[in-house]
Amino acid sequence: MALSVQSVTGWVASNYKRFLRSFLPRGAAWNKNPDSVIDQFLSALAEELARIDARSYVLRDESDPRLASELLLDHERDLGLPNECTELGVTIQERRAAAYTQTIALGKQTKAYFIEIAAAFGYTITITEYTPFWSGIGGSGDPAGDQQVLFYWTVNIDSTVDPVLFLSGASESGDSLQKLAGYNAIGCLIQKYKPAHTIVNSTISGPDFSIAFDDSFDSIPSDALTSFSGAFSGYPFSSAFDVLIGGAFSKDAFDSNFVIPL
Repeated sequence: MALSVQSVTGWVASNYKRFLRSFLPRGAAWNKNPDSVIDQFLSALAEELARIDARSYVLRDESDPRLASELLLDHERDLGLPNECTELGVTIQERRAAAYTQTIALGKQTKAYFIEIAAAFGYTITITEYTPFWSGIGGSGDPAGDQQVLFYWTVNIDSTVDPVLFLSGASESGDSLQKLAGYNAIGCLIQKYKPAHTIVNSTISGPDFSIAFDDSFDSIPSDALTSFSGAFSGYPFSSAFDVLIGGAFSKDAFDSNFVIPL
C-alpha cells in the first residue's frame, strides 16, 4: 500500500528567532544587531527549537507503520513481528505492510476484513461462499452441495499486481530492485484469522500461474483442500517435487500438464 509523507511542516529557525526576540526587554542594553552576541545566542536557540519542531513531525509519521523507518523495529517488537507468517528476505516496504496488517488485524468474520488484509500487501482478492441445496429454496441448475459446504469458503487471489519496486525514500540498502511478494503471507494470515470452524480453499489467477512450465516454475503445490502459492524458489528437485510448503505432488514424475490434485 503506497502512502506518502504529508508535507505539513512547523516553524523554521527564522520563525523561532523572531519569537524569541519578542521576549527581549526594550532598551539600548539589548543589542539586537545581527552580529551581536545576543542575536547569535538567539540564532543558536532558534536552530535547536526548529530541529525539535521538525522531529516532532517525523514522530507523527513514524507512528504510522506504513511510513515508519526509524521506529519500524519498535512497531515490529510491539506487534510480535516477525511471526509465523513472515516471509524470508522481505524488503522494508513488505515489513511496513506486515506491521500495518498486524495493526488492523482486530479480528472479524466479514469478507471486507479479509479483503483489507490482502489489500495491505497490494493484492486484490474475492471471496466465494457456498450454500447447500435446500428443498424449497434451491432451483434447477443450482449446485447440489450438502450441509458441509456451509463451512467452506474460497479466496480467489489475482496475481496481476504491481511489483514492489525499490523507491528512493521508501527502500533501504539490500532491498530487491523489483519483487513480487506477499502470496505466502496472505495465505498464512487468512488461515490464521479465519473462523476456526471453517475450511479455506484458495485459488490464484493470472499470467504467472499456468498449468505449463514458465521461466520461474510457478506451479502451485497443493494438498486435497488448499492450493498454496509461490515458485520453487531455487530448491532442488526431489523425487516427489517436495517444496517448502504445501506438500508434495501426488506423482513422482512429470505428467502432461502438472495437474494439481483436486
